[in-house]
Amino acid sequence: MRQLPAGDELFLDHVGYFLADLEGAAARFERLGFTVSPVNIHYNSADGELVRSGTANRLITFEAGYIEALGQVADTPLGAELAAGVARYEGLHLLALAHERVGEHDAGGTDMRPTVFLRRPLEDGRIVRATVRRATAEAMPEGRVQLLTHETPELIWLPGMDRHANAARALTGYLQIVADPEEAAGRYARFANRPARRLGPVFEITLDRGRFALAGPDALDELLPAGERPPPPFAAAVGIESADLDRTRFLLANAGITVHGRPDRLLVPPSDGLGAWIDFHRPGAAPLWGA
Repeated sequence: MRQLPAGDELFLDHVGYFLADLEGAAARFERLGFTVSPVNIHYNSADGELVRSGTANRLITFEAGYIEALGQVADTPLGAELAAGVARYEGLHLLALAHERVGEHDAGGTDMRPTVFLRRPLEDGRIVRATVRRATAEAMPEGRVQLLTHETPELIWLPGMDRHANAARALTGYLQIVADPEEAAGRYARFANRPARRLGPVFEITLDRGRFALAGPDALDELLPAGERPPPPFAAAVGIESADLDRTRFLLANAGITVHGRPDRLLVPPSDGLGAWIDFHRPGAAPLWGA
């Protein structure tokens, strides 16, 4: 699988969980069979100095894409934004799309925050670098929606860290629940510069790798088993391709996790999925909303 986009391609790069207890969350992800990185502290480059952004992460990297578990570590605007998200609900709050040259992507007039030059020093002195453009909260009230260019991908996808006991192989999809799906689909289509097409109860935006969908609360009854849900907007599910769904099933069963099985997928409920459904599916399976 090709990890990075080229030219005008746009990839589903990663999704992010906003979490109150980053260490406890890592243990919960490991119970699900994921390999989780150590804690990384985020900095921004400002006038040649490294300044704490207020957040830290732990990564779950795949052959394509990754999951970012985020926690607040300093009293900054970005840290406060994360804390406010956690106060509303703990779970998925971040959607990140990758472009080869983030400044050249046409975001369709979406109001954007100032470009951020993200820096993350490693213990060996190397520095993870990325350029990030985030939509304003007014433009995308659903959560943190951003574009990025990886400048040091070899320091994100470290050797061996994409091997998971649950056979997870790739990040494939993201389902966002909103009050007005048609209006939201228009905004996201302009942001991604990709069309939104209606598929039953959802609007889907297909990228050059991966896809995401927007749907109203009523659509959940058609797509997912019943359960408690926060008021919209909220992220309902993340799609993860499994290289071996039988192995995934065995790992989850041994961990005592009850899943909802379907022919091509296993659905882990939010109670075990850190606030959102995790849709483990076979390679080539239709997305959750198209199954």
